[in-house]
Amino acid sequence: MLLLLLCSLGATYFVRNVLYVDILAYMPKKISETSGLAIINGDIWTHNDTYGDNKLYRLNHDMTGIAQIVKVNNSRNYDWEDLAQDQQFLYVGDIGNNLTIRNGGVIYKIEQKGLNQQQAVTPAAKIQFQYNDFTKGWFNKHNYDSEAITVVGDQIWLFSKNWKDEKTRLYQIDKGEVNKVQHLNPVAEYPSKGLITGVDYNPETATLAFIGYRRNIYLGYSFIWLVKVKDDKPDWSTGIYKRLGNYSQWEGIHWYGAGKLLITTEKTPLNKALIATLDVQKLLDSSE
Repeated sequence: MLLLLLCSLGATYFVRNVLYVDILAYMPKKISETSGLAIINGDIWTHNDTYGDNKLYRLNHDMTGIAQIVKVNNSRNYDWEDLAQDQQFLYVGDIGNNLTIRNGGVIYKIEQKGLNQQQAVTPAAKIQFQYNDFTKGWFNKHNYDSEAITVVGDQIWLFSKNWKDEKTRLYQIDKGEVNKVQHLNPVAEYPSKGLITGVDYNPETATLAFIGYRRNIYLGYSFIWLVKVKDDKPDWSTGIYKRLGNYSQWEGIHWYGAGKLLITTEKTPLNKALIATLDVQKLLDSSE
């Protein structure tokens, strides 16, 4: 117990002006590996990651229980890592690749209409992709993992989780191209200063919100980036970087109104799975 306490304190002891989260609830035990977030008509949806069930979970209104479970037919949860959405569809990103066993992934495209009334759904389409620049590497020592997707216009933007150099690359996927495998080249690479585990785009403010962590599980820290999109690309020169005072495996992130973020962490040796908010309005105001 003392060791865990010291580790938890060590994660934030040397960090000044950190951003603290507002914890809303412990997540239900059935979704202790929560990874992605979506909000559809006010309802919060999530899922488990690696080798979990191929199911989506809708939280109840106090976020402490599960209101609905929806099985995704004709799918496999090899490593579901994130959710993205537009006005019509929900996109489930089976994109994780810690072991570099595969050189791409699949994104399941699911109709949002009526989702909250179903026990099972069949994807409208599967978006398959491969990396043209793929190079196989060792477990957690390579740059071809990914846990972050979001919709920007007619594209799905996928950001890599670079274990080796702690940067992130952007790949752009055509969300309407479903009849063949899309072969992707990186559009750009950015100095994320850590491992990116989630992303969400707010089209009203043209702002990307990233969440991630540094590699050292005990003496590392969690962080967010707020980055403007200009000329259809992230403008990293506008980036606002903030460490979080609450260190954990934060992976899910979603805009929760104009100036707040909803985030989730999976269960870790230091704490249970949590759902929380971050107030970033002051950070956004300072960037104007």
